[in-house]
Amino acid sequence: MSPVEVTAHKEAQLNTIDRKVYNVGSDLQASTGSAADVLQNIPSVEVDLDGNISLRGDSSVQILIDGKPSALLSGSSRADVLTQMPADNIERIEVITNPSARYKPDGSAGIINIVLKKKAPKGYSGSARATVGNNRRYGLGAGATLNPGRFRLSGNYSLRQDDRPRSSTDRRTYIDPQTQLPASTQSRVSEESRPFFQMGQAGAELKAGPDDTIGEVMNFSYRTFDRHSLEHDTITNNLGVTTTDTLRYRYDPENEGDVESKTSYEHAFGSQERTLDAELQLEHHAETERNHYTNTYAAPAGPPSIEFIRVSANEPSSELTLDYVDKSAKDSRLEMGYDGTDDKSTQDHLDLVQDPQTGLLVSNPQVTNRFYMDQVVDALYATYRRSWGKWGAQLGGRFEAVELRTNQLTAGIANTQRYANLYPSLHLSYSLSDTGELQLNYSHRVRRPEGDDLNPYPRYQDPYNLSAGNPLLKPEQTHSVEAGYQYKNGDTTYLGTLYYRATSDSFTQVSQYVSSTTLLTTQENLGKSSSGGLELAATAAPAEKVTLNASGNLYYNQIDASNLGYTSRQSTVAWSGKMSAEYALSKTSMFQLNMLYSAKRLTPQGYREPTFVANVGFKHTLLAKRLSMVVTVSDLFNSLKNERKLDTPVLHDDYTWRRSSRIVYLGLVYQFGASKGPSKDDALQYDNQP
Repeated sequence: MSPVEVTAHKEAQLNTIDRKVYNVGSDLQASTGSAADVLQNIPSVEVDLDGNISLRGDSSVQILIDGKPSALLSGSSRADVLTQMPADNIERIEVITNPSARYKPDGSAGIINIVLKKKAPKGYSGSARATVGNNRRYGLGAGATLNPGRFRLSGNYSLRQDDRPRSSTDRRTYIDPQTQLPASTQSRVSEESRPFFQMGQAGAELKAGPDDTIGEVMNFSYRTFDRHSLEHDTITNNLGVTTTDTLRYRYDPENEGDVESKTSYEHAFGSQERTLDAELQLEHHAETERNHYTNTYAAPAGPPSIEFIRVSANEPSSELTLDYVDKSAKDSRLEMGYDGTDDKSTQDHLDLVQDPQTGLLVSNPQVTNRFYMDQVVDALYATYRRSWGKWGAQLGGRFEAVELRTNQLTAGIANTQRYANLYPSLHLSYSLSDTGELQLNYSHRVRRPEGDDLNPYPRYQDPYNLSAGNPLLKPEQTHSVEAGYQYKNGDTTYLGTLYYRATSDSFTQVSQYVSSTTLLTTQENLGKSSSGGLELAATAAPAEKVTLNASGNLYYNQIDASNLGYTSRQSTVAWSGKMSAEYALSKTSMFQLNMLYSAKRLTPQGYREPTFVANVGFKHTLLAKRLSMVVTVSDLFNSLKNERKLDTPVLHDDYTWRRSSRIVYLGLVYQFGASKGPSKDDALQYDNQP
């Protein structure tokens, strides 16, 4: 199936039977953007103001690099890494909504696979880039490859200084169940942070013999920033009298780092028709927050108080994969292998509050705790692909045995779960003509709880908001089926897909009052939910210098939250759309406009308001296309914001979160060595990340 491209001028690559492939240019050297910027323009994919990635409205997405999980894209650091990863390192992006059994079933929405460039011309090649933005933003990066033939050495390093001012407003009205009288709280927060991000990679590959290749790749990322915020909290009773008026100042220096090693071995059995790949991946993720709070009280009047909250996490993991591929038989392909992973996580939470009598900081036993989790997954898989005439089919199965051990060390609560599941997949295709094809796909997916989801100890976001895990949370199970049609003829591509997902025990956030002012948010399992929709995309060149790209997703979502005490069923119809228009001003200059819209989203207790963003950019190439200049303006109308509303019989909550998202960047990219200069397939990218 030929896809609609990432941006309208991209050269399409034919899809395989189980994925849609979006090229980002075979020599994407003229872009100053990031991987997150590229994802903004991919059909089916959305990136919200928090940096969260969703696929067809589902945030449970597995993001891979070169078909493998990466510590760089795990947990809370994922959005920051995608923001930092240079787009010119990416060859293509694959969207796999119904992955085959070769891939882990994690992620109910499917997989986004970022494929990095590997083929380099012989000799020495590389590039250097620099970007400057408003409010003292800047970025620097360089990469080089030495490829004499038998071996290849490569390395790249980049850094980015960002600026992220944010503001939020949270207004609540609460009906006291005993007095039936309303009370309201209001919280206003203004925040400033300047993240500094570094990312690097070093790799070596050696052709050890005619049939053997060994390789080693080391990745690292490191982020630091100081967060300063001021929060103004008030409580008003049913008579309109302000009973509480508090200012809360926060200083939080944070650091977060990831280190990853990938050791690989590939053997070809006399030819490339039968191969065996082995890879050992070792990863370590660590992060620490150090929150210093100072509280002052206007009503009721009182002396100031201080509080210290430290949150740290250490997450080592390892994965061993063995993949055997046999393409020796005509019109068929057999894949089988083993995947063993061991993911560990240790979380330490320390909360020190000031004793009003002595003035000393003492431990708060309701929050201070230590939690440990270890999850081991052993998997065997096999897939078989066959084509005959106009038909194509791929059948697969993946068997997984899971052992999950958790230990709330502070409370002395240990638990072990063992379970096994079979995850089948099926992909069918039928070629109508040289330009058209039909597809029908099915897969079974799972979303497993993470450490934060299971730890029952609460975490304070502010005096009125607590969040806690749920040790009884069960894995979310999703059955997904879709049928699609594609048409590809020259510069014109049309794509249409009907899809349906049925989910049991789906995760959802539920908020409830634990006191007259404090709201506790936890993860719960819904009874069930389902969603289905129609996705359309098209690329066309109506004029010689103009290219248009549009995609839209119209979908229906129904949730059953009766097991949580809410209305038995809620449903909504929503849609999202993207449009990109590009105009070639000359052979060396072009202008681009991108617009993205997402309609209202349903939640068990309310909904999220629509979002809209527009970006513009200009690019010009110089020096025989070795030097490129790019100017971009993100969020042209300053319209990007998050709005969430909760509406229950006892609680009404309006929450709005904004940041300074109108960002102007000027970027320069210079390419040197044996590689070519930028081609016509180069893209403008934009910064819409928090």
